[in-house]
Amino acid sequence: MTSLRTLLVLPACVAASVFGCTVPEEDPPSTGGTGSGAVAGIGGAMAGTGGALGGAGAGGTTGGSAGATVGGAGGAVTAGSGGVGAVAGIGGAIAGTGGSAGVGAGAGGTLGGAGAGAGSGGVGATAGSGATAGSGGGTPVNCTFTVDKSTSSKIASVGIVTFSSDLAGITEAHIDFGLDTSYGMQAPVDLMEPNYRTLLLGMKASREYHFRVVATANGMTCTGPDNTIMTGAEPNNLPSIETTVAQAAKLAGGFIITGQYQGSGSGNAPTYIIDADGDYVWWYSAVTQNTGARMSYDGKHMWINAANVPNGTSNVHRVSMDGMTDENLTSQFTAQNHQLTVLPDETVAFYAYGSNGCDDIKERAPNGMVKTVINSRDAAGTTGNCHVNHIEYSPDDQTYVFSDLDHDNYTKVTRDGDVLWVLGGSTGEFTGDASTWDNQHGSHVLGVDRLLIFNNGAMSGGPGSIAIEIQLNVQAMTATRAWTYTPSSAIRNQIMGDVQRLPNGNTIIAFSTQGVLHEVDAQGAIVREISWPIGGAYGYINWRPTLYGAPIR
Repeated sequence: MTSLRTLLVLPACVAASVFGCTVPEEDPPSTGGTGSGAVAGIGGAMAGTGGALGGAGAGGTTGGSAGATVGGAGGAVTAGSGGVGAVAGIGGAIAGTGGSAGVGAGAGGTLGGAGAGAGSGGVGATAGSGATAGSGGGTPVNCTFTVDKSTSSKIASVGIVTFSSDLAGITEAHIDFGLDTSYGMQAPVDLMEPNYRTLLLGMKASREYHFRVVATANGMTCTGPDNTIMTGAEPNNLPSIETTVAQAAKLAGGFIITGQYQGSGSGNAPTYIIDADGDYVWWYSAVTQNTGARMSYDGKHMWINAANVPNGTSNVHRVSMDGMTDENLTSQFTAQNHQLTVLPDETVAFYAYGSNGCDDIKERAPNGMVKTVINSRDAAGTTGNCHVNHIEYSPDDQTYVFSDLDHDNYTKVTRDGDVLWVLGGSTGEFTGDASTWDNQHGSHVLGVDRLLIFNNGAMSGGPGSIAIEIQLNVQAMTATRAWTYTPSSAIRNQIMGDVQRLPNGNTIIAFSTQGVLHEVDAQGAIVREISWPIGGAYGYINWRPTLYGAPIR
């Protein structure tokens, strides 16, 4: 583990300053003459007609003609021909005649914060004739940051940053980071953490990353200088992954969380996260036969569980995202199997082998108390043994939808154990072309009347494993196929399998034990394929756009 302490004292703002501050408010703006150069603050510019000097913001462009565009911190300021000249502060502007302020926005604007458009998050803009003023925000100020950086001794791709500042009364802070000084990723700072301890998550192994601290207090914002941090090598127990992109423009990006499933292997199997490039950015080995992995709603922990099939010994851990704290909570999850789901209040819903041959649906409260919601046989009104293999939480109506493989059905219940409906199987209440199927595992609750499922299908003949989106009419009790994905070449995935709809309309279909994952667009065309080698079978999946905060629904 490496550590470095850096003391930064930001200098007073000067023309073409390099430490992230702008011309102080008390300094009057000067004007640019026709054809003359211009003075630029960080992330802004003063442009005379026919010339401009770009500020130090990301994406700055200098122009040599009337109407040249000057890049600010993640944005731009456009000076019009004949203008008096525009002075742009961080994320804001004072525009001359014919110019406009606050044009364009990129992620990670200096002092304005990631995603702040030019004209917002910085000095409020004042427009001259014909200009559009940007919105106001934190006034840029000078301050001192003392920064400590290291990488986790347990997960070498996780950065750990602490800092202090003479900026009193900090009300918001974040850390911009990425492979270069355009950054591109952002870690929110929990102000309640000692020394503002913040993890940099989502970094690739064995790479140098850049980062900077941004803090706001009493309407004033201070941005630290660029720092670097070097991640360590990935462990040798991660399977090789091959990613093939067919439609780059349609990629959803983000991260995929899963774990290696070793059917009868020995030793702990890694839980891991891969990024949009198919590179590993997080890993931790806690259990054998790893099938379930979910981050907590606050983004600070990973819940990891073993398959536990057939009923043997459950194994459930909650691991901090830096890997430094591993809580073995197995005693609270007796007989748990397959996977679990985490609720917004950090309650964990799961299922466990029951004494009657059917699984019990259970909740583990944040204080560790466990209660049984309902037995799966009682809920669906079935006979014989059951095999629950997936559970999802429906946030819209605060219910659970769980899958019973032995009876080819999904059942919806409230958290108090009231049964709302049964879909599929001999006791199903719905009719229509989506009311029956042959074997199923993972699902994604898209709404109170919409469900996406992984249909394993027959292991011989037919189309193999497919994804089905089901539209329910709970008044008429009909179930209609709203969308179906069938691979061009049949993939027969008998064990596990999962699905998830992404915010951009793409769908992930995970053929778990076949070591194949498809991301497809709304028309069912492959956007990318990820393939694992033989022996690289993986468990259930969870896609997240970021590794911070709450997951998508």
